[in-house]
Amino acid sequence: MQVNGNGAAQAARGHLGLDKSEVRLVPHDPRWVALGELECARVSELLGAAAVAVAHVGSTSVPDLEAKPILDIVAAVRDRTPIDEVVARLGSAGDYVYEADMGEHDGGLLFVRGEGDVRTVHVHVVGCNSGAWDDYLRFRAHLVDDPEARRRYELVKRVLAERFARDRPGYTLAKGAIVEELLKEEEASLPQAP
Repeated sequence: MQVNGNGAAQAARGHLGLDKSEVRLVPHDPRWVALGELECARVSELLGAAAVAVAHVGSTSVPDLEAKPILDIVAAVRDRTPIDEVVARLGSAGDYVYEADMGEHDGGLLFVRGEGDVRTVHVHVVGCNSGAWDDYLRFRAHLVDDPEARRRYELVKRVLAERFARDRPGYTLAKGAIVEELLKEEEASLPQAP
């Protein structure tokens, strides 16, 4: 299968998209997994040798979990990769627009894909040896593997989506507490080294 930015964007438009200030959850769409794979391939292609790994994370990557209809992709790049290089590579085909450096703990470098104020994809770029990379992967795995954690997360997201329906930054900030809580529980459940 050939991956190109236009094809992925056209496919995504029918199933994805949310105004940048809106918070709305929808039932999980199984097509998101395939769309996430296409986006990961595109991001990997654009980053080239700078990318160590690229993964579809966030609620759209977790079966049976309500989500904002926006794909979250995380790319781990080699440590000390210059920000300018990442911005140039991801922006080279016009697929992704650099939005901000959210800081390693809050999502890394943020790139968006969409049309106008409607977002379909968020790409977070972090260092390959960062805690953020590990946290993204651990959190996704925990939600996939633990139905109770998934249920608790979804309940909190529903409440916050109502409270912050037109305040995406407020929603994201408030959601951080349940993410941290679930990550701590996941860590505490791991076998302890002797």
